Amino acid sequence: MNSKKANWAFLITIISYFVMVIMIGMFFPFVADSLVLGNLVCEAVVVLPVLIFALASKEKLTSFLGFHKIKFRAVLMIGLFTFLSMPVLSLLNLFTQFWVKNEIADTLNTQQGNIPFALMYLSVGIIAPVFEEAACRGAYYHSYRKSGSAFKAMILSAIIFALVHMNFNQAAYALVMGMFAVLLVEATGSLWASVLYHGFINGSQVILLYGVLGGSADAYGDEMAVSPELLMCAVGVYVILTAVTLPLAWAVLMWIGRVEGKSHILSDIWTKRKQKKDKMVTLPFLLAVAICLVVMTGLIGHILEQFIQFVLMRLPS
Repeated sequence: MNSKKANWAFLITIISYFVMVIMIGMFFPFVADSLVLGNLVCEAVVVLPVLIFALASKEKLTSFLGFHKIKFRAVLMIGLFTFLSMPVLSLLNLFTQFWVKNEIADTLNTQQGNIPFALMYLSVGIIAPVFEEAACRGAYYHSYRKSGSAFKAMILSAIIFALVHMNFNQAAYALVMGMFAVLLVEATGSLWASVLYHGFINGSQVILLYGVLGGSADAYGDEMAVSPELLMCAVGVYVILTAVTLPLAWAVLMWIGRVEGKSHILSDIWTKRKQKKDKMVTLPFLLAVAICLVVMTGLIGHILEQFIQFVLMRLPS
């Protein structure tokens, strides 16, 4: 499977997402009211198109996606890397809130009833990481990797990972998180590294919600809702934390690479970034990106409103 097929899979994923939203709104409203069911459907939409393309290309999924063994020491260090990379992700999350809302807090505030911890952790901390990593760091990244440099493949797969969240708040830190996940995959030679990294991040948020805030969506929303002044202070604090922890995170990443015998690969990602085999960005990719941006900026509502008005004006009175 190459980049051209990956780009078509991305476009079909975005189109499928809108079909899914319309179908749920019309026929299955109970899915929209359930965070767990809604999340499961969204994850299926993200992973199925690209896996179908991979199977149609006669790829052996386990080896193509990169599910290989990693050493236990590396697993422990991935946990440390996760901890050290969290400040920069939190910084981006806070920074976007000067312009947009905290999407996770807003989603939790719309949910009705309490979700059991085990079910929430299964949905957010296990299913989401496995499905999204299989798609983005598995199928998409390795497809782009076949067509060009690891650096370009990393950027493109991270862009897809960011855009499938369909909001600017999550997209900002998902973009950086996606690049970190690729570096872990290259440092270990296994997709399990990015699955663990993603799972540690998502799982920590579930533990925060239930362990510290007692599973209260309102409490989580209150915790995340801060004034502009306090937000500015928080950004300043996280800038300092990021300056300290990010170099340490890179050192841990290099250590993981040495343990797995792949330390040279990390430097190769940058030095061989201009390597090119096939055209990596094609029209389907650009169309998918454009659709996502139209939705994320809210223009889709305005466009639909104008279209409906245009149709109504043409109807016979």
